[in-house]
Amino acid sequence: MSQPSGKLYIPPYSGVRLIECRDHFQLVPVPDVRKVYGYGKIKASKATCDPDDPNSEPFWDDLGPDEEVWAVMQWYEFADGHKEQGDIRFVRPEVPEGEVRERMEQMQKLDSFTREEAVGLLQCYDASEDDKDYVESEYPNYQTEPDPKDTDNYDVYNARLKVMCELQPKTVTLLKIASATKDPVKRQFVERQAVKSYFAELAHYFTEDEILAWQRSNPVGTGWMCEFAEVMREPRRTIDPVNHELALNWLREKYNLLTAGELSESIWQRVLRWLKLDRLSPDAIKKRRERLGLTTKRKPGSPEK
Repeated sequence: MSQPSGKLYIPPYSGVRLIECRDHFQLVPVPDVRKVYGYGKIKASKATCDPDDPNSEPFWDDLGPDEEVWAVMQWYEFADGHKEQGDIRFVRPEVPEGEVRERMEQMQKLDSFTREEAVGLLQCYDASEDDKDYVESEYPNYQTEPDPKDTDNYDVYNARLKVMCELQPKTVTLLKIASATKDPVKRQFVERQAVKSYFAELAHYFTEDEILAWQRSNPVGTGWMCEFAEVMREPRRTIDPVNHELALNWLREKYNLLTAGELSESIWQRVLRWLKLDRLSPDAIKKRRERLGLTTKRKPGSPEK
């Protein structure tokens, strides 16, 4: 995000969550932001086909530039006072205010969709990649720790955290502490610490401009800056691609129903051959999924007929 001054803007964050996307999972900081809606009048010359393009054509060519039209708007208000425009829809001036208000309420209702509703809507038509990316961006699939009685999903969630420990061990620890903390004040403190840890443990992944922008909105403090410096002195941390694939697709691709040999072949086809890495033996794959705490549902012996 950029401010009018040209400076890079990074919002204040309220915590860190595990997020599942179509082709990966990761830890992400959660912006401290709220959506606001409203409507009003603007000059027709400002109502253009692409509000982000200063050279865009007017939305209507039968209105004078100084005539007023309705604008129904959404914008984002961040905890530090920064505001950014979201969706905007233009309405002709002769439309009654009551109808304009209804359109604003429709915009609010659309934005109140749950992720499940938005994903369900994609199933109703031949959704484009852009539509799928939009849903993934606007309705992030944040993960929370499942009930331990839901063994399969509970194991996958914790396997993913183990994978993320390869990159951000202290952030994962703080995420677990925050999840177990019931007192809201103490939980908020831990969540803020997780944001600082997130920044410090990804030291190698930020540009200099991003580092400066981050600290303007999310002051880190001397302790975590020392951690940042320590991480910078170490080799760049990465995530093991095989472990990531196992934790990502253990249930989604039904890896839990494969034999060790079938799983070895699948990992080779989906990951290792594209990375030009050696094939892993069934025993090696088995040891990896056991370390991640992933339990197979496949019974020993020949496939059932």
